[in-house]
Amino acid sequence: RGLRPEVASAIFPAIGSLLGAIYIDPGIGSALIGAHVKPNASLMGNQLRHLPLHTDYSMLAAPPRLTMSLCLEPDPTPGYGAVQVADIAAMCFGVETDPMIARFFDTALPFASGNAQSGLTMIESPIISREPSNQKLLVRYHRTRIRQGFVASGRSPSPEQATAMLDFEKAAAACIQTLHPDAGDITVIDNHRAVHARTRCSVRVDKDGLTRGRQMRFLFTH
Repeated sequence: RGLRPEVASAIFPAIGSLLGAIYIDPGIGSALIGAHVKPNASLMGNQLRHLPLHTDYSMLAAPPRLTMSLCLEPDPTPGYGAVQVADIAAMCFGVETDPMIARFFDTALPFASGNAQSGLTMIESPIISREPSNQKLLVRYHRTRIRQGFVASGRSPSPEQATAMLDFEKAAAACIQTLHPDAGDITVIDNHRAVHARTRCSVRVDKDGLTRGRQMRFLFTH
């Protein structure tokens, strides 16, 4: 925390490369992904509304391990645009045999994504599984990706699948910790262990008509 934004912006990729192998999104063709909140934006990360709890790249067989974000400009309204993080590995620790927790390991869901460059990508996976190499938990959740999976497969979620999703969201919401990044702050989230969200954002319209809102850059590493 506390880096000057221009310094943080310059060293952000270097910090990412020290923490892991940087992931380049094939649909974007870049490692750095910008998000500038604006009214009527089409991309979820640029919208004003609350972004629900999720993991990034949940449709990949091996999602990036770390989600890194750099705050270039915080939300103009104090308290808005906060980052919410829920540690799912801690939530499950010692109680994996509980019927509700066990259902997160047992109920498979379809995760899909499609773009012009890579075509449709879809996998079937429970919300929580274990990494083959070290048996650590691997959390995978993104309601939009799951909805795309059901649409692509031509089916609707069963009552058991819908209940598992809602129960997971409720359990994760009870574990939320809230962060308020300021300009120059870098946040690193374990994308295999935790889910994260963003609270509602606002914008400021200057007298010359320019709209200013929360500005972030994102980087993902394996």
